[in-house]
Amino acid sequence: MPEFAHAISFVEDAAPFVRLCWDMGWNEANGGNFSWRLPTEEIEAILRRRFPNAPRHPSVQLQQAQPELDGDYFLVTGSGQFFRHAVDHPDEVFGIVQIVDNGTAYRRVWGYVMGGQPTSEFATHLVGHAIRKEASGGRERVILHCHVPEFIALSFLMPLDSRELTMALWQKMPECIVIFPDGVRVVPPLLPGTVKIAEASAVELRKSRVISWSHHGIFASEESPEKVFALVETIEKASAIHRRVLSAGGPLRGIELSLLRELCDKFGHIMVSEPAFLD
Repeated sequence: MPEFAHAISFVEDAAPFVRLCWDMGWNEANGGNFSWRLPTEEIEAILRRRFPNAPRHPSVQLQQAQPELDGDYFLVTGSGQFFRHAVDHPDEVFGIVQIVDNGTAYRRVWGYVMGGQPTSEFATHLVGHAIRKEASGGRERVILHCHVPEFIALSFLMPLDSRELTMALWQKMPECIVIFPDGVRVVPPLLPGTVKIAEASAVELRKSRVISWSHHGIFASEESPEKVFALVETIEKASAIHRRVLSAGGPLRGIELSLLRELCDKFGHIMVSEPAFLD
């Protein structure tokens, strides 16, 4: 990745990461979106020091109120923005917004210099952040939605079933059950950017950091850009192996359940949860 520096440390971290997602073929054109719940004191200190004369923008009503996020700041990719432009034009691709008015609105505090606004799927991101903030005790801060091709391909080849998809991926690489023991939860095909998909996603996000938007892509939550990237790349690699196995006529064998249980016993201390479907 190219060297990159920015006055806001979070943008300095996020822009090369977002560009890498494009390099990987995960976020074509304006496809996909990214958001990061920022540490309040740290981002306020940066904004005061670096942008003391920033204009105060009016608040914008949210599709769904999120009182649990009131006062929180988010670094968010903009609607219609290309991931591949993140390093060259970070002030256009990204904006920082604060949730205000008891969680009913947001106001822009930095970025979107060409007059942009947060991704059209911001409502679902906020639902995800509110749920995963509570579920993880505040640990998870980053959400990435991307169009990983091998993972999407499986939604055309397999039943849209959380257990069946998760077990197929777990049985392709020993690392999988350790890295995503909470499994992958499947959301049926729904129109992106709507309250309906946000509500359906909320049900599954209470169970897992990872959901599949069928025929559309992956939606994943983790602690940092690096960790969410590692989560998605592991799932995508397992998906590629499974798709190749299917294209060769289907599996003749897989990792035995007994070995998966042994892996959980050995690595349980680093797993984020008990295995969701290993019963």
